[in-house]
Amino acid sequence: MTSEAHTYLDLHVHSSGGSDDAGGTVEGYLKWIEARRRLGFRIDGFVLTEHRNFDPTRDFSALAAKYNAVVLPGLEVETDIGHVLVYGVTPAFLNHFNLTDVSLPYAEVFKVAWETGGIAVGAHGGRPHIGLVDHVEERAIDLAPISVIEALNGGSSDFENARAHDLATARGLREVGASDSHFVSALGRCLTRFDRRIATVDDLVAALRDPAAQFQAMRLEETVPGAVIPPRPTTAQLLPATSRMGDLGGDALDYDRSVIGKELSAGRLEVTAEAIAAYCSALEETNPLYTDAAFAALGPYGTIIAPPGILQTARLAPPPDPKINFQGTNFMAGSRQEYHLPIRAGDTLEGYASVAQVYEKTGRSGRMVFVVRRNRYINQHGETVATLETSMVMRETKAVEGDA
Repeated sequence: MTSEAHTYLDLHVHSSGGSDDAGGTVEGYLKWIEARRRLGFRIDGFVLTEHRNFDPTRDFSALAAKYNAVVLPGLEVETDIGHVLVYGVTPAFLNHFNLTDVSLPYAEVFKVAWETGGIAVGAHGGRPHIGLVDHVEERAIDLAPISVIEALNGGSSDFENARAHDLATARGLREVGASDSHFVSALGRCLTRFDRRIATVDDLVAALRDPAAQFQAMRLEETVPGAVIPPRPTTAQLLPATSRMGDLGGDALDYDRSVIGKELSAGRLEVTAEAIAAYCSALEETNPLYTDAAFAALGPYGTIIAPPGILQTARLAPPPDPKINFQGTNFMAGSRQEYHLPIRAGDTLEGYASVAQVYEKTGRSGRMVFVVRRNRYINQHGETVATLETSMVMRETKAVEGDA
């Protein structure tokens, strides 16, 4: 690990040795750090925050030293306000809770973590259901036990991160960043820069508990020497504030801005072994990770997984209607798909639909309105599995000369 005054840590990482939905190994993550450093980025280490599982016998200090990094133990539990990260896990904390309980009383988790010498942090604060923002808005929960939240999460959308940042700003909570990585290539997408050397769990807990300590959530690209760290955007900044028609000419675009970024529950997909086999058969898919149980058992996931395309079989309700008042010809402008976690037999995937963005451009053919719709899928553990976006264009229809 570096001896410089600052330490850059990814505080939320899952490994295949401790979380059943993760594919990254500890050494794989360390090799990834080595590769990121060669490109000029800065990552000094990470914290293993396995789901509902803490094994005090796991010690990666020797392996971490080989890569000049730190690997620290942590924990992610599920509470009645969503997921919570715990650092400085002690036997007293473990004896107090049943970690398999997916609805632990949040106030007690934060209180016991503090009283036993550790600290609890609200994970991915802006995500629906498993982040605390929803519970603040809908149930007005007491934030007195909470001092730090994860307001920059590599698996959350920009809007979700902005929701968490807005809450932290409004309620005086401190912010950390982390990747929420389940696979090697996601490590370090977001992390936290501390103003001191962090080499042990005690160092980490001391920094997070100290109101005078300085730490900052940031993205990987902001770790490059000389990089400017911009202010975190707010939800208001991510919503279209103007149609920009002053530049394009014509009337301002009329649509319902209140629906932008709002997710609706849109449907469910039950993934079974039979459904995976039928999908592969229909598409003549032969990848053994999808079709050969014996082969897949020896692979990175330990079992057969579903091809990502199986999500296309889900029948989801449409997102909210932005009621765009614009006449034109519609056509597809493109799509973007991100797959964060494997899909396994037995998974129940909930689909959430939203309109992510409405914006305008002008081209040789005239005025165009782009509508970006997003479908996000979460599994039964509340984890985002995939995000699928499609962009549609409405191109202005001009009257042909001589028309009445």
